[in-house]
Parts: sequence; C-alpha cells; structure tokens
Amino acid sequence: MKGPKKLLALIGTLVLVGAMLVPAAIFAADDTVTGTFSNNNVPSIDYVQLWDTGGTPAEATSMTPQVEYDARVKVTDADGKTDLTTIVVKIWYDSDGGTPTEAEFNALSAGDAQTAIIITWTETGDTYELTEESGSTWSLGTCVTPADLTGYFQFKFTVGKVATECDGTAAKWQIAAKVTDDSSESNTWGATSYDTQGSAIVWYGEITVTATSVVWGTVNPGMDFAEGDPSEELIGNINYISNGDYDEKVKSSTPWSTTANLDATGVCTNANEFALKADDTGTLSSAVLVDTTGVAIDTTGILTEEAGDTVTTNSLWLKLASTFTKATYSGTITYTIANG
Repeated sequence: MKGPKKLLALIGTLVLVGAMLVPAAIFAADDTVTGTFSNNNVPSIDYVQLWDTGGTPAEATSMTPQVEYDARVKVTDADGKTDLTTIVVKIWYDSDGGTPTEAEFNALSAGDAQTAIIITWTETGDTYELTEESGSTWSLGTCVTPADLTGYFQFKFTVGKVATECDGTAAKWQIAAKVTDDSSESNTWGATSYDTQGSAIVWYGEITVTATSVVWGTVNPGMDFAEGDPSEELIGNINYISNGDYDEKVKSSTPWSTTANLDATGVCTNANEFALKADDTGTLSSAVLVDTTGVAIDTTGILTEEAGDTVTTNSLWLKLASTFTKATYSGTITYTIANG
C-alpha cells in the first residue's frame, strides 16, 4: 500500500514545475497628441519726433498755440503693419521735465485743455481719434498712415489756446507713443520707445473788448478827472484768454481829429490837450494815466480756461485843458493782453 502514495507526490511536483516554466503574456499600446505653436513678433517704437508742418517741414523744439504740428512715429514689427491694432500718442505738460516715464504715460487717460491730449490710430478702418477736454481748441489735422512700416505715422494736431506755457527747460511738454499688436503685445518701454527731446510752448494771449466805442458826449473845457459822469465812462466787458501769466494794457492814439493832443502826464496845460486814465476796477484812485505805447492796468493775470477771464469793471476817465476849440474829437483807444 505504500507505493501509490509516492507516485501521487511525484506527479504533483511535476505539475508545479511545469506551471512555472510557462511564459507570461505581454501587452503594448501607444497614442499620439499634436504639438502646435505660433510665432508673434513684438512691435516696437523706433522714435517719436515733433515736426513743424508749415513751409518746409522740420523737427521742432517748441510749439505755438493755434498752430499745427506733426508727431511722427516710426514703428517696427516683423509681422507687418496689418499685425498692429493701435498706436497711441500722448502729449502732456510735465511740470518737472526730465525724461518721460512709462508711469507718466500710463497715468494719462483723459484730455485736458491746459495739460494734455491723446491721439489714437486704429488699424481697423485706419482711423485717428483725438481725446480732448470738451470745448477745447485742440484739434486733429489730416493725419497720414504709411503704406508699410518703412514709412512714418504722422499724427497732425493743432495746439489749443491755453496749452500751458513753458520754456522747455525745467517744465516741458512730453510726446510719447505706445504700439500694440493683434496678440495684445505692446512695445517694451525703453530708451527708444519715446521722445526724450521735450518741447517748449510759447506764450499766447487773446483779448475781446465787448464795446466798440466810448462816448463822453459834450463836455466842458477844464474838466478834471472825477468819479462818475461826465469824466468817467464804463467800457463794459473785456475777455482775456492766455496760456500763462499776462498783463492788461491800454494805450491811445494821438492826436484825436488832428488837433486834440494826448498829454500822458495828465497836466493838460496847453490848449487842446486832453488826458485819459484807465482801470479795470472802476475806481479812479487806482487808475493809471494812458500813454501812446501801452500802460499796464493789471499785472496779475494767470493761465486761463478756454473760456477766458472776463473783467466787467473797466472804466476810462477824461480830462481836458482849460482852453479847447469847440468840435467833436475822436481817436483810437487800444486794449492789449501782453505776456506777463
């Protein structure tokens, strides 16, 4: 009976060995994804220059209110002009001068008649838009878009009447530009991204006298300066517009009607001499004698808004020599706004 048991043990061992020798199954698989990238060249501003537009165009270092100028912008983009979306030119008054900064540029978001304008070129439609203060006298001229980027973008504009006066040394007007393409890439801000030249703006003044004449009527020889009629006549409103400090001045022609002579000393000792005093407060005590070259009646005028400053209390006083030929005399009285 012991023999069969040994046989079964042997068979079991053989089966186990056979199972260990059978190789395991191996499985392999793959899949793919598509790799894609596109290339966009970042645009840059080569330079911005201020040019005169009258006569032979040339680079300018100062501007005059109510005169047209040209901010020329050179752009580089290896993808061409159609890759661009906008070019923004900003022109602003910088009280501390120096080189314009990106922070100053970005902070400027609205126009101001005295201190800033923004001009935006848009590639779609090839349009130019001026951002200015409502009612200002800044204006946009006929701007020029180059056929390709070998040319210049010409942002033409007329300076407003009250663009703040400055000499271009300490304070100056800055001109800078920023370009953006259709991938929302903008020029990197650096030494070639803006105009470091700066610009002066010369003084500008404008005056409007409401009255067209002043009539004393019939007066007597020997009449002295005095408050009220018949010596004093009100002139009415005088409006002054200026981009800086200004003086109010007045002068008179001489003679009036050939034989009446202005005496700027106010003495009037000779026959047919007359004298005038003027003031912008309607007060004789602060009035000044009028001469033929221009005398200041106020020296405190400052930068105005576009609407200007209107003075309503303007008066003239008349004095006559004690001997005067009977006649009607007329001459010219000129009010002036002068650089203060």
